[in-house]
Amino acid sequence: MVMVVNRRGEASRSALLAAGKTAFSSRRYEEVSIVDLARELGVAAGSISYHFGGKRGFYLAVLEAAADEFWGDLLAMRGPALDRLSRGVDRLLDEAVQQPASFEALIADVADAEVRQIRERHRGRLADALAVEMTGSSSSAVLRAAISGFLSFVEGLVLHWLHTGEITRVQVKDLIMGNFFGAAMSALRVDPDIELTQRATDAALSEAHGFGLFAGSPGVFHRAETPE
Repeated sequence: MVMVVNRRGEASRSALLAAGKTAFSSRRYEEVSIVDLARELGVAAGSISYHFGGKRGFYLAVLEAAADEFWGDLLAMRGPALDRLSRGVDRLLDEAVQQPASFEALIADVADAEVRQIRERHRGRLADALAVEMTGSSSSAVLRAAISGFLSFVEGLVLHWLHTGEITRVQVKDLIMGNFFGAAMSALRVDPDIELTQRATDAALSEAHGFGLFAGSPGVFHRAETPE
């Protein structure tokens, strides 16, 4: 009996999170009242308080769930590194378009310490994953700094795109892809001890050919021959 109740409670909580993601997708936290939110979700306000302790806890749980869902989608991707990177960027841009308010909250609401905690935790997880994908570890301080700068670039670029619409989605994606490999090349130049994995080398060379990133830069991958 207890197990049935727990399962029902978890299903109810999950349903609220899914509905909350929609509710907070286009409106900021301060623009939503818990009464209006409960009415929109078709539940009693007490249900939100029971599961999340109120509007604040609900909002933070929705942001956490959205970040976890994005991370899970990235982990589920299979295939060559360059293809996964391309699909990962598309997934990020989909999230920005479909959930602009919650996306911006995680990126720009740095004054909110709890939101900032969620952001930094997931940002750090993504940065570590990119470093491991490229080199097999996250030990290079230069590479970590380059990846951190790249993520800041992506955040600023996507927010600019959402706010102004001055460039196309295709152009946004091309800028992200080009900046990633530009950051990688810069890290390799600064820290000659960085050794790329074979899959990262193959992806970089393929993308470099498309963008002409490394024209006039022979030997930039001379240390990228370590087999996996």
